[in-house]
Amino acid sequence: MTALALLKPLEILGTMRRVTGWLDDKEAELLIAAAVHATRDGGVRTFVEIGSYQGRSTVVLGAVLRALSPQSRLYAVDPHQGTVGAADKRLNRSAPTFSSFLANITGAGVAEVVKPLRSLSYETEWDQPIDLLFVDGLHDRLNVERDFRHFEAFLTPGAVVLFHDYADYYPGVVAFVDLLVAGEGWAIADRAASMVMLHRVVG
Repeated sequence: MTALALLKPLEILGTMRRVTGWLDDKEAELLIAAAVHATRDGGVRTFVEIGSYQGRSTVVLGAVLRALSPQSRLYAVDPHQGTVGAADKRLNRSAPTFSSFLANITGAGVAEVVKPLRSLSYETEWDQPIDLLFVDGLHDRLNVERDFRHFEAFLTPGAVVLFHDYADYYPGVVAFVDLLVAGEGWAIADRAASMVMLHRVVG
């Protein structure tokens, strides 16, 4: 049985649905496809997720690594203060989410491939190449750009980058993604609902 045959997307989606969050099935399927693409050549891979909340997207990415590349790691960056939304519109605040996050990744069986980093993205010390970057922190333009720029220099030539909530209701996300596509060497590779995946333009 090949490693890819071990991947069970329907089971991954079922696990995801039990975790509180806003990722829908089509968006999760795009995350799965991006993660499969990023692990296609074998070897140890490094994924970074910015904005984990209670782990809904974390369990999706973690499940792919567990099945296809268990020696690889997903670094989940989030201060877990319970703050979501956009700083230039309205921030919604709830109870801290770290305990729920840990319970969810443990329950999903992905804790061994997930490394939580309980910090703001731009305060995170980093020195590793990144094969997949998923940006889903605060959704105003300033924070989206800070999230991306902090890790940009570490993206490998073949890295994929995904942004969640690329939609009219979060114009800051749209503005920054459009900037990358318009003049910084990135192109939209795929899109599902409000999830957009970018890759570098070659040549």
